[in-house]
Amino acid sequence: MNHPFALRPLAWACTALALMAGAASAQSIPAAYAEVALPFYNPAHLSAGLASQWYDRNASAFEQSAQAMAGSWQQYCAGQGAIAEVRARWRAAATDWERLSAVALGPLVERRSMRLIDFQPLRPAAVRKAITTAPADLLGMERVGAPAKGFPALEWLLWTEAAAPNTPACRYAVLAAREVHSEAQALQQAFSTLAGTPWDEDESEAAASLMAEFINQWIGGLERLRWQQMEKPVRSQGKAPAPDFARSASQTSLQSWRAQWSALRTLAVHSAAATPVPGKDIVPIELYLRGRGLNDLAQQWVNAVQAADQAMAQLNSTDGDAVLQAVRALSGVKQQMQDKIAPALQVHIGFSDADGD
Repeated sequence: MNHPFALRPLAWACTALALMAGAASAQSIPAAYAEVALPFYNPAHLSAGLASQWYDRNASAFEQSAQAMAGSWQQYCAGQGAIAEVRARWRAAATDWERLSAVALGPLVERRSMRLIDFQPLRPAAVRKAITTAPADLLGMERVGAPAKGFPALEWLLWTEAAAPNTPACRYAVLAAREVHSEAQALQQAFSTLAGTPWDEDESEAAASLMAEFINQWIGGLERLRWQQMEKPVRSQGKAPAPDFARSASQTSLQSWRAQWSALRTLAVHSAAATPVPGKDIVPIELYLRGRGLNDLAQQWVNAVQAADQAMAQLNSTDGDAVLQAVRALSGVKQQMQDKIAPALQVHIGFSDADGD
């Protein structure tokens, strides 16, 4: 199933003014931050840091790894490389993609990038049909359905029915990899433009909307990881020998989950030594709360995220029972966000399930 958590435009508008309302003086914070006075971070500070220090940088990294993956497919399919190299390039590009798309903000939602290059579940019959119909170029790839291309199709052509050099399957794989790189280029350009946005410090409705979108898409990304990718396959296993996790063919399900959780954690709690500079650095949710004097709530949030982080670190297999243990800790983070964090920030959580199948 593709990413279903596209924020409803109405939620942006409903929260924009609420996020700009109210103010609180900077206060020193307890525990590890007892001697640190934090600024009062506003939506413009958070938006600027996200745009320039998170999305722009991660989009650039993804563009580079996607280009390398496409190049490795080109060489392999011409008989000039080894499939092991293509597999390594696929893993690197997939990890960069999962880090970038863990919180599907702005251009990722607008372009429906996840549907285009990481639609789940893959339809093998659709891949075989696409190979038979043989699109000639990227324009022809536009007529191929999402369930037959992107990272899942390339994974299938690397591990399940490995494409041999100089075959129709390999030629199709080259086009599918080039399409992934084309989307990576478009995202890099879009996020570069977003990073150049001159956020208004005081009255930025755009910043308030991005802030609301971020909170919504953060919890959307958590739910995609927690439910769709981890819990649902276990609950739906039935009599199958193992859950049908995404990335099972390449045996990178754990790597995928860790990349996504790492991104969610980085944007949730502060781990660096330095205090984020307003309007320049990433302001994680924890420090946004602390900067507004909500120290007790921030500490509850940190405790929940740390419990989930420990559970994810201890998850060393895709055994169903082990996965469900980690899921329970992630559920605690979800409840904290829904019940306490979002209301404290006056953000309405609103999802749409119209995207995907």
